[in-house]
Amino acid sequence: MQQLPTLAAFAAQHSITVHVTRVADDEQPAATVVIWRHDGTALALVPERQSPANTLAQLRAEVAERQEEQRLSAAFQASVAAGHVEDVDTWFARITEAGR
Repeated sequence: MQQLPTLAAFAAQHSITVHVTRVADDEQPAATVVIWRHDGTALALVPERQSPANTLAQLRAEVAERQEEQRLSAAFQASVAAGHVEDVDTWFARITEAGR
């Protein structure tokens, strides 16, 4: 059975710096906030009392969403390079219909 990565290992694998916030309760974020940098690295702001398991689950979801956005971006750029002339909304409708 493959062992799941720890929070620290997962964050390192995806170049995410994890920072636990230490601010007043009324200023605490409700969940982990990930700020992606232009170079692909990220900063994750984690509520002070959030469990590592919750943080890991939230980071996994953020990484999956970012990877899907990158996949769609590459697909759109390939479509344009292939000579298709359409706006993003029309393209997105076309590819999501094609996937059904």
